[in-house]
Amino acid sequence: MIVLGVHCGFSIHTHEPGAALAINGKIIACCEEERYLRNKNAIGFLPNYSIRATLKIAKINFKKINLIVSTGITAKNYSKTLRKYFIDNFGYCPKIVIVDHHLSHVASAFYSSGYEKATCLSLDAFGDKKSGLIAEASIKSGIKPLKYISSKNSLGNFYSAATEFLGYSDGDEYKVMGLASYGKPKVNLDQILMNSDNLWKLNPKFFVNQKTPFEHRYSEYFKNKYKKYKRKNAEKITVSHKNFAASVQSHVVKFIKKAFQNSSKMSKYKNNVCYAGGVALNCSAVKEILYSNIFQNIYIPPNPSDRGLALGCAYLGSVQLKDKTKPITSPYLGSQYSDKDIKKELINNNSVFKKPKNIYSLTARLLSKGKIIGWYQGRSEIGARALGNRSILADPSKKDMKEILNKKIKYREEFRPFAPAVLEEHADKYFNTNNSKIPFMNCTVKANKKLIKKMYSAVHVDGTSRVQTVSKKMNIKFYNLINSFYKITGVPILINTSFNLKGQPIVETPRDALMTFYGSGIDYLVLGPYLISKK
Repeated sequence: MIVLGVHCGFSIHTHEPGAALAINGKIIACCEEERYLRNKNAIGFLPNYSIRATLKIAKINFKKINLIVSTGITAKNYSKTLRKYFIDNFGYCPKIVIVDHHLSHVASAFYSSGYEKATCLSLDAFGDKKSGLIAEASIKSGIKPLKYISSKNSLGNFYSAATEFLGYSDGDEYKVMGLASYGKPKVNLDQILMNSDNLWKLNPKFFVNQKTPFEHRYSEYFKNKYKKYKRKNAEKITVSHKNFAASVQSHVVKFIKKAFQNSSKMSKYKNNVCYAGGVALNCSAVKEILYSNIFQNIYIPPNPSDRGLALGCAYLGSVQLKDKTKPITSPYLGSQYSDKDIKKELINNNSVFKKPKNIYSLTARLLSKGKIIGWYQGRSEIGARALGNRSILADPSKKDMKEILNKKIKYREEFRPFAPAVLEEHADKYFNTNNSKIPFMNCTVKANKKLIKKMYSAVHVDGTSRVQTVSKKMNIKFYNLINSFYKITGVPILINTSFNLKGQPIVETPRDALMTFYGSGIDYLVLGPYLISKK
């Protein structure tokens, strides 16, 4: 059976729309609207391009779809609105099932994990008038919700409000997480977010109910109580701002940890946990869970935020149609462009290019000489983080590489860290991974202090790195490149940052890659088998 999972924009908070297609329980494609629309987060949009992309990848006609599943169970007349959209745009609409936002988050994590049984946790800002879910799941019995967390006690909303308070925008929470490492958690936030028998509770005095996207989440009461820590947009960052960020991070980690502890107590499945929702992007918090050993195994999908809701919907639809679900074996589930398409784009843009006999060794030599490379291969990866198919790469041993990347390439804040991609078999030598594979770059870990000089620009100020372990099985081309670099330098690691500029989505097409290449300080671009230079 064929299931189309969709996540659509139907309110001012609805972001990251997308589509996923499952055939007989296997995810064939998962696409994000922002990549095609070229509008980061694509707030309020329907996943029109994404749906068409999944159909193209699967090589099927829309009328072959047996079931459509979407989040939005609390949206008024939503099924009717969706039906009209599909009939107007595709001339046909099969049965539609609307599911709960957090059930979809949990499904995206559990069914993609490969676990037979697991505890499941979703922590988010908002979704269908809730902010989280604790559940237990088994392939045999499905997902059993144990406890929903109210939207009025949202950890995600607390963090987002603090992000805006520090002068950033909704969606910039990762900046606060990065800034936190430069400060000390000296600010008492107990009056905002406090312990409760019901996990935790937020003081409503500190928040507003947003009616437009132009309103801040924090209230005037919040502003008055913590006014000495308030930062305006683009204002110079002070020690007070750093300490406030550190306090926010430390405080929210305490309650995330409590959520995992309570999940373990409530569920009968004690070994495995599947974690999703926007809060799961807080990779510094995930480190604390990894090292705590509350669970033996933790799985986070490559797209834990709302980017993964379409994936969860596709899985829930497959279960409803009695298909046997299959875990994902790769995060590379997006669109692909042929070498012929790439060459045509290069010719049309009068690009200077060649086709080397060994693209890996040549690229590795350039990297070893301090060159910055745009690396574009195969199908695009799902999720917010580049995993070696739409990446900007550099040598981590160069002490000034972080500054160069931030100033000349990414045009972003100087405190922002860069992530290392390491050959899987060398990961434990360079990082304390707790014997875990981390292929989706969803967790920070402690770097080996004795080896930091070999990866200086890929280690954050607090001595941690948001690592990606790279295996032959999952990405042979990326593995071959890092291995070639290792043979030249003795370092089995590359800096891997997403192929985009500040404020833009990750590149999707060869043309997107060329535009970013020519509009930045990237030295060389590898598009499939071709090496492009600026001279």
